[in-house]
Amino acid sequence: PDSLVWMLGNFAVFAMDPVEELQDAEVGSPPSKTERILKEELGEIDLVIGGPPCQGHSDLNNKTRRDDPKNELYLKMARFCEVVRPTHVVIENVPAVVRDRSHVAQRTWKMLRGLGYRVDSGILNGLSVGVAQRRKRSLTIASLEVDPSVEAATREIATEERDLRWAIGDLTDFEPTGIFDTPPKPNATNQDRIDYLHHHDLFELPDTEWPLCHQKPHSYKSVYGRLRWDDPAPTITTGFGCTGRGRYVHPQWRRTITPHEAARIQFFPDSFDFGDSPRTLLQKVIGNAVPPKMGYALGLHLLR
Repeated sequence: PDSLVWMLGNFAVFAMDPVEELQDAEVGSPPSKTERILKEELGEIDLVIGGPPCQGHSDLNNKTRRDDPKNELYLKMARFCEVVRPTHVVIENVPAVVRDRSHVAQRTWKMLRGLGYRVDSGILNGLSVGVAQRRKRSLTIASLEVDPSVEAATREIATEERDLRWAIGDLTDFEPTGIFDTPPKPNATNQDRIDYLHHHDLFELPDTEWPLCHQKPHSYKSVYGRLRWDDPAPTITTGFGCTGRGRYVHPQWRRTITPHEAARIQFFPDSFDFGDSPRTLLQKVIGNAVPPKMGYALGLHLLR
């Protein structure tokens, strides 16, 4: 969302400048000098994938929800298509993007259609394509060559729902080493809450065990919760290492889930190399990612 990456042969090329500097003109205007250089460097593009910032659309954001200046970056997808003309386009965001006060998604769809793209949008739940997680995402597909369909992309690889045990059940019988396979150490109070859940065989922490400041009517029912083996996981976020950020207590062990377990729930294969990343970066990368199986559904649809 904040920079661009593209492939040249076997090399990945990163443009680390803010996207609004790489695309510094508005839709409908002639390409700027910077945009002409970008187009020349990129050449012909088959597919562009964009994940504009979602924080300003998230229902968990109580500060700038629906009215965040970064929400306008969604429109940069249309500008990229106007300048570079990729054959296919995929845009991902949270479902609430369609409720933005300035209608950035709807404006982008209209612009893409005006540029000759055939456009479809819809909500894809990871559960429907085999991701063991309740994770819904707003997806837009546009193409100059085919009539895209989010519903058809989902149907083409639809499978039965999978539970948490399917995703991480085999990660309980080994000696964990390193950050990737170990959970963060909670403070004493949160460890007591984790112990309370397991000692009483509960999956919801009683209100009396919550912090005093949280003991009031709220809608965050999964906070401090324990996962269930036989259910899909809830949405994995960047806070999966903290009991106060969601239902992330392991169903069997007295701890939160590890980065490895979170990556599995996100459908990353064990062969994926996250590098030697610190814990905070691992949580950010894994929690913000689109499950690869969801991307596979869209890519396969366009190839077909």
